[in-house]
Amino acid sequence: MNIKRFLFVWFQGTDILEEYGRHLYLLLNVFASSGYEIKVFNNLANRDLEKYGQLIYSLENLELTEAPPKCTDEWVYLFDKEDRATGRLAWHKKIQVRYDVFSTYRFRNPVIMPYPMHPAHVTQDLEKRLEEYRSRKSNMRIFFSGDTKGYARNRIRYPKAKLPRLKIINTILDRMGTEVIHVKDMSMLGGLQGEKYIRKCVIVDTNETWVDERDWLGYLAMADFFLSPPGIIMPMCHNVIEAMAVGSIPLCNYPEWFTPGLTHMENCIAFDDQDDLIAKIKLALAMGEEEIRRMRTNVLNYYETCLKPDTFLRRIESSKDKKFIVLIITEANMLRYSSKLKKSSVLMREVVPGMSL
Repeated sequence: MNIKRFLFVWFQGTDILEEYGRHLYLLLNVFASSGYEIKVFNNLANRDLEKYGQLIYSLENLELTEAPPKCTDEWVYLFDKEDRATGRLAWHKKIQVRYDVFSTYRFRNPVIMPYPMHPAHVTQDLEKRLEEYRSRKSNMRIFFSGDTKGYARNRIRYPKAKLPRLKIINTILDRMGTEVIHVKDMSMLGGLQGEKYIRKCVIVDTNETWVDERDWLGYLAMADFFLSPPGIIMPMCHNVIEAMAVGSIPLCNYPEWFTPGLTHMENCIAFDDQDDLIAKIKLALAMGEEEIRRMRTNVLNYYETCLKPDTFLRRIESSKDKKFIVLIITEANMLRYSSKLKKSSVLMREVVPGMSL
């Protein structure tokens, strides 16, 4: 028997609308795909939801409303700034959305929303597509495709400065010789699909060509490892989540940004400086099939238990607590406060001891 669940949404601030409205859509999609009936307070008429924010109107069981429900005891109240009168109503649960992952929350235990896939891939048939992609046989050892323009530095300095994306790619191209296939047009990448297993590092030059978003998850599923260099503002990127969702093992230098942190040689290969990067690329290229299968299984298990979008919602639903803070990792907020990230920040609480940073 399905239990009806209800969500009343009232966002007064603008943070949830940033980055083309992707945060608003991805958050509400979690509730919608979990069967919630959603009523959104209609203060959005004069606000620009932009490309991805507009997608909320495609969600099932979502409608705009001019007032909170008359009887609220079975409803969840989702908000950023609490409306005083609305907050005094008898809600089943209350969830405040915040963005300050750099803060300590010393006496509270907020729930960090798993960093999501890009909205372009979050469709109603996602689970079915992931099942199909995971069943595919890989034919590349290491794969990377992603923007590099402007990725010459990053703002994160804790626990130490990250090797930037552009330097990572250039270091591999300069030092790995014939172990790298530098793809400069899609016909070349398409041709690799028909060849036998490629025990090399395949790097797509996005200055010359681009993988269509409709084919993106399929290409990720073709690789044993996905090279996951950091972004500009913050390390986390949608592509590492998408790679793990299809079972591609991340090669990254920010394992502590996951909650809980990724573990080197269990569900990722973690690297540090340029020399260590090359050593870890060689490690991945030389790894045996049995070890790859073991790590791939761990990656898929991690995705299902820690990264699947509804994991934070299950935690809230199973708790007896009535009030929650959900933290969303955003580029805009990290841009403003990146220098405040430190050991005591809530994002850093669950780093695995002894993990390579």
